[in-house]
Amino acid sequence: MINLCRWFFLGLYNIFTLIPRYLFIGIMCIIDPKKGEILKYKGRPVIPLAMISLTLTTYFICIFFSSRWYVQRLKINYLATDIIESTKIIESEEPTVEPKPKDDYEEERYVPPESNSYVNVSYMSTDLNELKQRNPDTVAWLKVNNTNVNYVVVQTTDNEYYLKHDFYKNNNYAGWVYADYRDDFNNFNNNTVIYAHNMTNRTMFGSLVWALQPSWYTNTDNQYIKLSTLGSNTVWRIFSIYQIKPEVYYLKNLFTDENEHQEFLNTLASRSIYNFGETLTTDDRILTLSTCSDDGTKRMVIHAKMIKIEYK
Repeated sequence: MINLCRWFFLGLYNIFTLIPRYLFIGIMCIIDPKKGEILKYKGRPVIPLAMISLTLTTYFICIFFSSRWYVQRLKINYLATDIIESTKIIESEEPTVEPKPKDDYEEERYVPPESNSYVNVSYMSTDLNELKQRNPDTVAWLKVNNTNVNYVVVQTTDNEYYLKHDFYKNNNYAGWVYADYRDDFNNFNNNTVIYAHNMTNRTMFGSLVWALQPSWYTNTDNQYIKLSTLGSNTVWRIFSIYQIKPEVYYLKNLFTDENEHQEFLNTLASRSIYNFGETLTTDDRILTLSTCSDDGTKRMVIHAKMIKIEYK
């Protein structure tokens, strides 16, 4: 409400300071048509009237869009808070679920090569079944330490829908946190990609820009990303943080051979603003978080490799 009042009075200020000439000429011509003749408007103040109408119309259109933008931001905040408060999230160093016996015909489960080196890093377990009933597109829960990223993740058949729709599929310019349509959350492919808007109020992926600060990325607690899906709980360790001009290279998840795959991993690591000391091989599964930079001209990217997994 405070911001709404501020924008309203700012609009009034702009009307009376940025375009006073047309505004006051129009008022004078309406009050005194003879003044319009002097100003060569032939007794009919058409131009001043048009300028006033255009000015006021523009102003109220701006008020409308600003109000809608503000209301939609509030809706996103309330929605995210409601989902967090109604979802059971457990973090524990011990296994959070009893593993199911592996079926004879089940695919070989992926185990990170260095999982034994991170036994003290806790899992996060989330019950997604209730959220799945609310929205069948639910696939995971994502948490990034010391950011505002603590959201349910959705996935549909394209990468456009959730740019303008919230978790309940209502139109909202803030969108939601969503996975690339190519991602496989059952087996995890080479590169699992998750997107969201960079919101100025630091919701969605807006707070990921904090990761560009040395005080953030040098804190070892911040270097672990946790992802809970319907079938597993996983922990990922960051190996690269950077900003780059818009491109699709870092979104690749299919490679023609191991050499191309290794070159891809080496490239992502070399871009990082900080050396996290992680070794990458083609046996690794990586997670990519992608959003816009604050000025919207670049992409803010975080890459992490899976270090632990427990199957539900």
